[in-house]
Amino acid sequence: SSPATRLDEFEKPDYKASAFLPRVPVLEVTRVNEGIRVNVNKLITALGVEFRLLRAERSLIILLPLAIILSILDLAFFKVVPEVSYSATYASGTAKALLLFLIGVTVFYTGEAMHRDREARIEPVLWATPAPNSVFLLSKFLATLLLALSLIVLVGLAAIVIQIIRGHTPIDAQPFLITYLVILVPSLLFLTAISIALNVLLRNKYVVYMVSVGTGAGLFYLYSIGYNHWLYNPLLYQLWKYADLTGAGNNQARIFVQRLYCLGIASACLSLAHLFFQRKSTTGLITAGRPNGNGWSLLIMIASVAIAAVVGSMIVA
Repeated sequence: SSPATRLDEFEKPDYKASAFLPRVPVLEVTRVNEGIRVNVNKLITALGVEFRLLRAERSLIILLPLAIILSILDLAFFKVVPEVSYSATYASGTAKALLLFLIGVTVFYTGEAMHRDREARIEPVLWATPAPNSVFLLSKFLATLLLALSLIVLVGLAAIVIQIIRGHTPIDAQPFLITYLVILVPSLLFLTAISIALNVLLRNKYVVYMVSVGTGAGLFYLYSIGYNHWLYNPLLYQLWKYADLTGAGNNQARIFVQRLYCLGIASACLSLAHLFFQRKSTTGLITAGRPNGNGWSLLIMIASVAIAAVVGSMIVA
């Protein structure tokens, strides 16, 4: 072979790499569309949109004032006999009167939130966004929850105002907090979760309304004739007094166990809704060796059903 010339040395690949292609450090690339923090930010954004849309419902102009007035009607115009204190009587009275309105608000506005996108024909556009199914479901769940919680707060404030006007002092906020947190909030979580699951499974809001009204009417009929066992009375209708919430009564432990039972069912319903949600962003239960959204939903549902079964057996016993 002929000896190498200077021109050959000049054209060596090493020389080209060193002279014309200087070494540049490769930047680390991260996926900005994945991770817990990113999904939480998406959930907050979606929640804001869903809540503003629910707040813009015209029916709220009539429904909210009507619910507030009817919830405080007895306390405003009839004689109030204090059970433990005036504040405790006002708190328990508004909680019992508000229960039916919470059922209606939860069932109706959950259906509106779940089917609004399809009725407006923007569902395919929204489902094309890079967000997990949990963002879509939880945003609607939390928006309905916030709306109902707003109603609870307004009724509580109205009851305090009526108490001041009627001179039933002193004012104590603790009975309102205890009653609403123990009785109304778990019931609200239970109702909203079941409504979400029914809308996902039945896929028609009018069918959900019919099933909800029929089931509610049947249960309240059973309660009225004495069949109001703790196991199938998740809202504790006619099963509690304020004294039971403070330890002065006999049912404090049973109420606590029954609230856990309701929360377990609510968690199972949300997991079931996630599993059967029509938007299939992932397939299977495992992705890259880890449980994906469906996998976690199945695990949470199994755990929730197990908790509800164990706690339910304690209620029966």
